[in-house]
Amino acid sequence: MLDWIFEGAANWVASIMSQLMDAVSGLFLEALGTDMTAMEEYFPFAVSAYTVIQYTAWALLFLIVAWQLFRAFGGPLTEAESPLQLLARGSIFAVLIAFAKPIFSLLLDIARAPYTALMDASMDPGDFTFAGIEQVLRNGLVTIISVASVVGLILLIILMIALAWNYFKLLLETVERYVLVGVLCYTSPLAYAMGASKATSRVFQSWCRMVGSQLLLLVLNVWFLRAFNSSVGQFVANGGALTSGRGSVFLWLFCALALLKIAQKCDSYLAALGLSVAQTGSSMGIEMLMAARAITGFSRGGGGSAASVFGGRGGAPAGGAAGGGAAAGGVFSGFVSRYKPNSFVRDAVVDGGARMGAGGGVGFVGRVFGGMAARNGATLTAESISSVASRPAKVSGAIAGDIADRSLPNYMPQMAAGATGGMSYSNTQITGGHISTVATGPDGKQSNVDLFSTSQYERPETPHKVVQAADGSQWYQVVSGDGMGAFYSTPAFTGDISETAQVSEAFPSAPADTVLRTVDDGTLEASYPDGSNALWYNSAFYQEPDAPHEVIQGTDGLNWYAMTPHAAPPAFEAGEAAAAFNRAQFQQFMPGYEQQVVSVDASRASDGVLEVRHADGSGTAFYDRTMYQAPRGDYHVFEDSGGSQWYAIPGTAAVERRPVYEDGKPVYDKDVLRTVNVETVRYPTTPTRFADTPGRRPTGDRKPPKRKN
Repeated sequence: MLDWIFEGAANWVASIMSQLMDAVSGLFLEALGTDMTAMEEYFPFAVSAYTVIQYTAWALLFLIVAWQLFRAFGGPLTEAESPLQLLARGSIFAVLIAFAKPIFSLLLDIARAPYTALMDASMDPGDFTFAGIEQVLRNGLVTIISVASVVGLILLIILMIALAWNYFKLLLETVERYVLVGVLCYTSPLAYAMGASKATSRVFQSWCRMVGSQLLLLVLNVWFLRAFNSSVGQFVANGGALTSGRGSVFLWLFCALALLKIAQKCDSYLAALGLSVAQTGSSMGIEMLMAARAITGFSRGGGGSAASVFGGRGGAPAGGAAGGGAAAGGVFSGFVSRYKPNSFVRDAVVDGGARMGAGGGVGFVGRVFGGMAARNGATLTAESISSVASRPAKVSGAIAGDIADRSLPNYMPQMAAGATGGMSYSNTQITGGHISTVATGPDGKQSNVDLFSTSQYERPETPHKVVQAADGSQWYQVVSGDGMGAFYSTPAFTGDISETAQVSEAFPSAPADTVLRTVDDGTLEASYPDGSNALWYNSAFYQEPDAPHEVIQGTDGLNWYAMTPHAAPPAFEAGEAAAAFNRAQFQQFMPGYEQQVVSVDASRASDGVLEVRHADGSGTAFYDRTMYQAPRGDYHVFEDSGGSQWYAIPGTAAVERRPVYEDGKPVYDKDVLRTVNVETVRYPTTPTRFADTPGRRPTGDRKPPKRKN
């Protein structure tokens, strides 16, 4: 029973194939001969525009000759052609432009002889027809079923479909080759315009070779099609058997398919021999498959997404449909695996630049349906965005609009909703090496986000992070605006010593065993192993401070300004009884200061100032270098026992008259203010203290980096 079903299926398929091939055979070779009748009747504009092409060719010829004559003024320096030869060649080719079409018609007449001879050649045994193939198949099925059973029938059906498909593809390519000859005919004046100068004569020579090659290919079309037609007649007459008694249905099918494949690739073979043959027939068959797939997709209800036409799942969400992989089998699976559905969505929304998907008509059809998918909520995959963002800006094109807003997190994982707390994006622009967008947080604060490819741009001068895209590429992320805190968030540290490993991982260049504590947004407090403390300021929020500091870079590429810890002077005691103790403390604290000290004034030690007096009444004021700017005039720099540096400003002994106070009020003797002489030290300068915190960076402070050469 099963064999009978497959036998009926094979007969039905063979009948359909024979009817289709009979319907189209014979029409092409008779209608598309070596004249321009079909070209002129199907494309009347080509005839009416021929005069415009001629005048354009004359204008081009004039410009070429004029330019070459102008070069002749340069003499031997320009290696210009002889003016007389130029004028002579220009005159000859101007006449040839006037007779371009008659000359081409003469070439067609020459090609008509072999073309007509091949068309009139006899095709014994019997006239060509596809009718009868199914009868021969039916007669041979009895033997095939008994030997190969169902497997042989399935293989036979597949080969019959392949035979009809490749025959139809060859007919389509025959039409392409004929139309190309017509194009060469009606644009021939432009080729003659290139012949006037030696500099452009190679273009004319290449055109001549192409015309000859295409006419040869036009003749070979008849040879291949007639050879295949005679093979079909032979198969119907003899059942696929050879005179030796061998041969079979399958052997003939394989031989016929091989002939059709060679015929389709004939232009490639001629090009390999050195003939200038235009490559045709590259995608017409795929375009038909594309249209058939579209029709069947819509007949099934569309699957809820235009992307289902390209092999995606009908019930998948819009984003998934656009980013689906290859179809899970079928004759269309090879096409989908080569041209992924999402590539058509991308090409449909790319503005300018080089197309990355299929070209030609199939690309046009794909982009039409890709645009439908984009308008219905599809998103671009990371691979599709990468094909634009990773290319040079000159050829990348640009992706913008709603689909760019939706698709950006697919390419930049750190910008996904989960990583940014529900951030939304607008005005997104994706182009080669540069991505820009406006991010809006749940609180309504907006920020401008710019991403620059590390392979195409130099490191920005403004604060930035280094982020990794889904394709593994590195990007500089520059953010400005009120909402930039979501992108430059301060890491959370509690100041516990157990977090040293996390600190080392987040800041590899920080001193070992550093402990951090988060103070506020953009500020960290660092505790170092030597017991000192300092504040770190986020470069995204703060300008670089004037006070001594170190730049610590995190693993994300963001810089932090680590302030240099203040000097830690020892504890000094008050009172004259502690003078000896204070002197000893100071000598240990400032070992490089050799001048004899009488007393030490540490009343302003918390402000980074120490003052000492000498036996001659002079003194020296020490200012912590981490808290004060370098003073003007004469000063020295000393290093204390802890490694901190101090500015030492020498002062001279002086006497000051100071008012006498009682109960907080100055005392007067009659009308004269009572004063007393006090020994003091006069210093020539006082250094300016640094600001306690660096200035806040303006939220709009950003500068785009330079492109690499």
